[in-house]
Amino acid sequence: MEEVIAIAEARRKKPKANVETLPPPEERKRVRKAYGITQADVADSVGVHRITVSAWERGTYDPTGDARARYMRLFTHMKKEIGEGGVEE
Repeated sequence: MEEVIAIAEARRKKPKANVETLPPPEERKRVRKAYGITQADVADSVGVHRITVSAWERGTYDPTGDARARYMRLFTHMKKEIGEGGVEE
């Protein structure tokens, strides 16, 4: 049992590899607006509800899992298109 607990603790404390840092909520909103799309457009692209995108831009929640990966690809694309380069890692 102690071995199982030790493994669980190690996994919990281990930093996740290759996870891009999310921009702050106000940056998410600013880039979306500069790119010229709505929250509904982002939601359709990422596969979530518009209310979810609103929560991401307010800082209430952060995207997770597959939605996070799709959102980060979209965000990186939008930054490049508005001439601000990619997301810093």
